[in-house]
Amino acid sequence: MRKGILFASFITFISAVAQTEATDTISTRQLDEVVVKGEKPQVKGKDGIMVVDLPGIVKDKPVNNILEALGYMPGVTNNNGMIWLAGASNVTIILNGELTNMPLQNLYQLLYNTSVDRLKNVEIMYSAPAKYHVNGAVINVVLKTPTPLDGLQGQVRTGYNQAHYGSYGGVLAAAYAIKDLTFDLNYGLSLTKSWSREETWSNHLNDGKRTMIEDDMRRIGQNWSNTIFASASWKTLKLTYNGQIISDSKRWSLSSGTLGNYTNAYNMLSPVGYHNIALRYTAPFGMTIGGDYTRYSENRSQSLFKDTDYLLGSENRQDINRWHAYIDQQHQLGQWQLNYGAEYQHSKDHSSQHYAMSDNPDFDDILNEDVASFYVGTERSFDWGLSFNLSAKGEYYYTKYQHNWNFIPQFGATYYKTPKSIFQLNFNTQRIYPSYWELHGGTSHINDYSTIVGNLQLQPYIQYDAQFNYILRQKISSDLLFPIWRQDHGAASLPIAGCHESHLSDHQHEL
Repeated sequence: MRKGILFASFITFISAVAQTEATDTISTRQLDEVVVKGEKPQVKGKDGIMVVDLPGIVKDKPVNNILEALGYMPGVTNNNGMIWLAGASNVTIILNGELTNMPLQNLYQLLYNTSVDRLKNVEIMYSAPAKYHVNGAVINVVLKTPTPLDGLQGQVRTGYNQAHYGSYGGVLAAAYAIKDLTFDLNYGLSLTKSWSREETWSNHLNDGKRTMIEDDMRRIGQNWSNTIFASASWKTLKLTYNGQIISDSKRWSLSSGTLGNYTNAYNMLSPVGYHNIALRYTAPFGMTIGGDYTRYSENRSQSLFKDTDYLLGSENRQDINRWHAYIDQQHQLGQWQLNYGAEYQHSKDHSSQHYAMSDNPDFDDILNEDVASFYVGTERSFDWGLSFNLSAKGEYYYTKYQHNWNFIPQFGATYYKTPKSIFQLNFNTQRIYPSYWELHGGTSHINDYSTIVGNLQLQPYIQYDAQFNYILRQKISSDLLFPIWRQDHGAASLPIAGCHESHLSDHQHEL
């Protein structure tokens, strides 16, 4: 028995040694490093809007400012510095969800002089919810908030542009933060000289006979422009000023054709001034309250000549004061978001036109306009890929010529399951206003044949559109636009015999 135990132990020992000393027939090999690459989605849907990771799109592109970067978004084009959104008749650019209330030149300069490093993301809305207080399509540029760790950020830039004539300018931009205070400053000075040409042919029927009217018009203009943007923020309280002062502004229209040679000279008799100051506060419980004041003034003259003969002249003056206030409330109810609020705007436009050597009547009057509205809306995103926003606004519009109520619904839905395909459906309502100047009935002569005539009976109208967008692989965009209905409240044209007229009625209020 003892011998059996010793024999078994000996076999076990030999087996263990054999297992220890046996060499592996497979040679040892060092594996290379394994790298797993993941790509962050560049476009995704949220609450019925498209959120674009624009910094990721342009990280390897030759851009250094936000205006240039916007042209790389799906469906967006940058045409000589003008931003257009495919499928939209017009687009409004807002900053951090706030309407800027600044002239387009100021806004583009601000974007051009803001480094792309300050960009967080961009939101595209073909049908902006009522909480943004904007009609139609919107591009919301979301910026990073400067921090004390960033220190003083700034740039100084000069430039020269050679088109038909040369233009040049310079810009100073700076941003700084200290504790809970942040400051932004952007100032630009430019001398611009412009040139354009327009050829027209009109085959008119007069007394049963066709008459061809040809005209070749060249326009030349020049001005000095000062643009200013400044903001100061303390926690959630923000004060903003933006302004534009245009001086030494002159413009000439040189026309030649069937009716002879005409020269129209336009001069600004004093600097054109635009000033806007806004205050906005966001409370910790979801309420935002704000308001702004806008002042615009200009005084221009027109002189019309045929060859060297003086035909007529006019002096036009416009002073506009506008007050605007709003309050918004937001609640998060589980996965649903509820929004509601109210808005009020009062405008006072004092305009006048006085003619020399003309039978056109003068005018000097004041136009007051009041617009009040309230809205309610909701937003929701589902885990299975659908997100949407829905809002409805009731608006009351009042002038001495008219007053009416309007219903303005907005709807946007996005289906996003994979980055390869994004589907978006929008229903958009736009309230479109004539310009203030047109509502006074003033007359501007281009020559003896063409005249631009205002109309006291012009009224805002509402346009309803539906739109379907499809984005393939976050880069290729296909858009379908369906105009549905246009609701007019009154007539517009006032024909005058023997004169070709332009009744301008399809523009929003222009200051």
